Amino acid sequence: MRKNVFAGSMLLLACVALVACTTDSGEEVQYVKIGQNLCSFLAEGNQPLEIDVKASPAEWTVEAGATWVKAERTDDRVLTVTVEDNGMDSERSAVLTVTAGQAVQEITVRQLSQDGAFARFRKVDYFSQNGAMSPSGRYVGGYTVSIAADDSFLKSPTIIDLETDEVYEFGPYPETLYFMTQTMCISDQGLLFIVDGNQGGTFVCDLEGNITKLEAVEGFRSEPTIQGTSADGVYWVGYAREDVIGKGLCKPLLWTDGVAQELPLPDLNYRNEEIWYGVMARGISANGEIIYGTSWENSDFGMLYWRNEGANTAKPRWVGDDVREVTSVKLIRDGEEYDYNVVNGFTCQAQLTKVSPSGKWIAGTYRTETPADDRQSVVCVQTAAFYNTETETSVIVEDYGESSGIHVTDDGIGFIGIGTLGISSGAVYDLNTGTDLGSTQEWVYDNYGIIIPAGYINRISADGKFVFGTSAQASAMGTSFINWYIAPPLEK
Repeated sequence: MRKNVFAGSMLLLACVALVACTTDSGEEVQYVKIGQNLCSFLAEGNQPLEIDVKASPAEWTVEAGATWVKAERTDDRVLTVTVEDNGMDSERSAVLTVTAGQAVQEITVRQLSQDGAFARFRKVDYFSQNGAMSPSGRYVGGYTVSIAADDSFLKSPTIIDLETDEVYEFGPYPETLYFMTQTMCISDQGLLFIVDGNQGGTFVCDLEGNITKLEAVEGFRSEPTIQGTSADGVYWVGYAREDVIGKGLCKPLLWTDGVAQELPLPDLNYRNEEIWYGVMARGISANGEIIYGTSWENSDFGMLYWRNEGANTAKPRWVGDDVREVTSVKLIRDGEEYDYNVVNGFTCQAQLTKVSPSGKWIAGTYRTETPADDRQSVVCVQTAAFYNTETETSVIVEDYGESSGIHVTDDGIGFIGIGTLGISSGAVYDLNTGTDLGSTQEWVYDNYGIIIPAGYINRISADGKFVFGTSAQASAMGTSFINWYIAPPLEK
């Protein structure tokens, strides 16, 4: 276990990379092996970085893909990288190409932007899969992946303190020990929750690097999965599969100070029929008062919510029940008619940040279902929608076509993802006035004075100082989705 604090002049993510060329007989004659293939620098005050290079033939060369970065072979096995100060208000990147004969390896160099007068912007594209921001914006957490000498994967839980820019990295650990596959959430106390992709359930990592496996809940056969936490860490929400032969419903769970209890289920499922799979608790407001979740039967994933009253928590209500409609229609299968309930209502998949800090607003998707002309299928149309838990009324936003409500603030500023799959752009909407506030980039520039990539906002703290978002990033390997955050400038 180790604690790496990168608050100085250079940030670094290292992994060993090897590219080799062989003869027809299989004998290796040309290769490039570098000590790391990604390095990051702050905007100014950086020291030169030395990278170890092993190559055959030994006379390797290096070429820089930008004028602001200088790459020199300063010894037989040393590549020295220096960068100029970045005076721009956005990050920049360049590629260094190391060549030995026909063997080629690339090193990506990233340099952060200057901290502005109002905010600073950072990418966390080194996280695997996705990261998470704590409810009040104190921490961002996830895990990184590197390669061991035997080509197996190593995982390193990583937590960033947004108030200081300190990075806590623990490990790396072999997958045989901690098979981490998805970051779920992080509390304002720095408790990071990551899914165990091998046995199911959840790993919990703290700021000291202690990793524990969340204990099974009595009466449930599957390990519990944590999906969200309140800001004070008192409440966690998630789900597990109950240990009932022949049934085994998935049940929503609420932990209070580490002690789990079942949340009540609705009387019927999303289509007003008997529940046959179950319900998952997906997220909780920062103050712990409102919990939302989803049914999860076929493609239904209807959205519902509870008012957290501890042991007295009542059955949930469907989000957007003021606009919810269930209609029985006749569909056709194999030439025979059968009854089917179509639903116009709020839905939510596995998104974990759809509730405002106080629970006043819930973001979702309003999905309408209409039998196709041949009645052999159902046509679905999805649009962003938001529900006010205080007035118990919905706002359906049709301005952006196929879209989804991603997050929302207590004062009714809605963050929208455009499209349905592979969302790469977003918009911001004032639910009080019905006003378009521009694209994600325009809104961020207007409010924080900085330029960010296209994308959408996943979460914003109650005071508006911390923002966590997602953007699409193209590379030679294809398009990936990376996280970023906005935070106040560091104290000088």
